[in-house]
Amino acid sequence: MKKTYEKYLFLIFLWALVLRIGFILTLNNNVDVWGDWWDELGWKIASGQGYWVNNPYFPDGPRFYAWRSPGFPLFLAIIYKIFGHNYFAAKIGLAILSSLTCILIYFLGITLIDKRTGLLSALLFSIYPPSIFWTGYLAPVTLEIFLMCGFTFFLMLGEKNSNIFYYFISGIFLGFGILTRSLFLILLIFLFIYFILFYREKFLKNYLLITIPCLLVISPWGIRNYKIFKKFLITSTEGGIVCYIANNSNSLNEPSGYWNPPLEYFKKFEGLSEIEINNALYKEAKNFILNNPKTYLKLIFDRFKRYWRLYPHTFSGPGENYKTYHVIIGFLTYTPLIFFGFAGLLKNIKIWRKFLFIYFLIIGWSLPIILFFKTVIRYREPLSPFLIIFSVLFFKKNVEK
Repeated sequence: MKKTYEKYLFLIFLWALVLRIGFILTLNNNVDVWGDWWDELGWKIASGQGYWVNNPYFPDGPRFYAWRSPGFPLFLAIIYKIFGHNYFAAKIGLAILSSLTCILIYFLGITLIDKRTGLLSALLFSIYPPSIFWTGYLAPVTLEIFLMCGFTFFLMLGEKNSNIFYYFISGIFLGFGILTRSLFLILLIFLFIYFILFYREKFLKNYLLITIPCLLVISPWGIRNYKIFKKFLITSTEGGIVCYIANNSNSLNEPSGYWNPPLEYFKKFEGLSEIEINNALYKEAKNFILNNPKTYLKLIFDRFKRYWRLYPHTFSGPGENYKTYHVIIGFLTYTPLIFFGFAGLLKNIKIWRKFLFIYFLIIGWSLPIILFFKTVIRYREPLSPFLIIFSVLFFKKNVEK
């Protein structure tokens, strides 16, 4: 008799939600320990104050209007508009979003392999400690994972069924991904390559079916920024500083792998606009890379180790240092995930065509961070659903082509 796995899916959703809410209840939900502008921007949108932050470089300088990408603040703003400036409500929203991600992983597993793979992968994600942990903090990690899964699932479903509608939905997820984390932009390049390899004559049609809705989603942000800056900007103005602090002569000597310069360093940018400072910092990072290739290679190697690290650095916890038990749980979680995830990938390399786009996602998401930006372990979390699926496949005897 054919198994009806769907009847267990709702139970997995509830199980995931209970775990996440249970964790949230152990925290102090009257404060925002993250303090990284996300909550501030979300509340400003909800309360009609506009979208801006005080100048991060010059205390008395002009406001910054595109310092953070708007995706996560918009998510918070919707919740704050309904429940007021309530941190607990925002975290419950993240718990629901993370639990819905289990459902997306289930259907992605079905689309790629079969129902059993989808069910096991969803169940594993429901108990995956980092996915539970990040629902307790007002950071965009949970939303990034959800958008990555949605983008990939509907793309794979559109391919499998040759359905325009699914491609369109995939493009919407990608658009919101770009608005949440600028790194999603790089996936447009890998998507272009993927469609050329697989569709040749029809590649442009399929590519446009995704990029058009994607552009429709991000266009309001781009139009708004053009009105403010009189320049085209669809990302944020924090990229330059994140690139520079990772690529300078002091970074290798820092335990974190990046160097935060004192405010005095930024005096040379006084009088420049928000976008001009961002571009100037990118230029300084570029000049350092070109003039110090040996040091740059050492930085890349250091960031590679940090990116695929098996446990978090104690100093990088949200609001305070990670505790010893965080490190232990991290090691017990990441070690099997990375080992079995990549082992499952290699085990099924003979049917590489089936998983080519997932390979592109892993490379496309990881490479820019390792090559150019500040690197912390949470940046790889949007890849965790794919590593979970490949871990399940490692223990599966046969996978159909």
